[in-house]
Amino acid sequence: MKYILIVLVFLFSLSCAFPHYPKKYEKLAVFSNDTVKDISINVLPNNQLKIQYLGCGNLLIKHKNESILLDPFFSNNPSIKTSLGKIKFNPIYFKKGSSFIHKFGTNFKDISTVFITHSHYDHLLDLAYLLDKDSLNDLVKIYADESTRTVIQHFIKKTSFLNADSFVFKNNEIPKWIYINSEMRMLIIPSSHAPHLGKLHFMKGNTDSLYFKNFTNSTQKISANQFKEGHTFAFILDILQADTIAFRVLIKGAGCKINNGRISDEILKEHGIDLAVMQIASANYTDCYPQNLLAQIKPKQVLITHWEDFFRPYAPNKIKTVRATNFAYFFKKIKTIEGVWPVKKLSDQFYMPKPGTMVIYEF
Repeated sequence: MKYILIVLVFLFSLSCAFPHYPKKYEKLAVFSNDTVKDISINVLPNNQLKIQYLGCGNLLIKHKNESILLDPFFSNNPSIKTSLGKIKFNPIYFKKGSSFIHKFGTNFKDISTVFITHSHYDHLLDLAYLLDKDSLNDLVKIYADESTRTVIQHFIKKTSFLNADSFVFKNNEIPKWIYINSEMRMLIIPSSHAPHLGKLHFMKGNTDSLYFKNFTNSTQKISANQFKEGHTFAFILDILQADTIAFRVLIKGAGCKINNGRISDEILKEHGIDLAVMQIASANYTDCYPQNLLAQIKPKQVLITHWEDFFRPYAPNKIKTVRATNFAYFFKKIKTIEGVWPVKKLSDQFYMPKPGTMVIYEF
């Protein structure tokens, strides 16, 4: 087993030997070093949705006075520790992530709701610390599956934890919308996770409650491999005005497929997708993503996330692309759907922000 693990780490390292600064996509204006990006969806916009990219799948979503957090993860750990050793909360990177949020006037106490797409450590690790140190307010609600609950079981305290599986939308059923307030609602839809390397899919299954029974200090070292995937979710976020849908966002928690690459026709008939938040990591190991989904939903804008290398210390001027992901192949697959969904220029519809960037969608 030891030698198999060494071989896998070697192959992973070899395949990951090509992280690079996204110069090509900077030239194409898909990537930029902006700290604020303003994108108009309609000709005469009169409302705003703000999405701050915090790295990996970590997003802060703001509409007026409401703030939602997805997949809180700031603590980059080196690849060798992730593969062979143990990872832990990193106060330096957490401080950077906090500074990103505070820069635009938000505090962790302002966050009303947390959603977790799946339970891998790079989508979850810092939630335990936020809860342990009372950084979130006492009324915050957390929607996640039982694998996530197992990880944070000792830190939940007064926080309302709600099992996301109870809200998952299934075809031919009435959607179980989660109303965050009168103008924001979220729908949880089933999803899946792409393989990590070729056909190898690591950290599948549910977390071991016995292992996390000893996870009582949010800053202690813990094995990355114990953060099992659990159930993977995607989300549809609606911004409502006068009981009508003014803006709709699809948020993908991992690069793979939703119901074989399709969203329920019933949902789309109600309102199309204005913005698709799509993760690029490992997308080259699935042949249906993202083109099948994009061909169906034809979003007006696409925000690309989970694109930077989180196996190294974050440095804005030395940022690299995520390992084991073929960016050229991702965009090549997008071009195969041009006949169905015209893409004249990538930068007209695709944007890949650096961590900390606040993207403002006007609609």
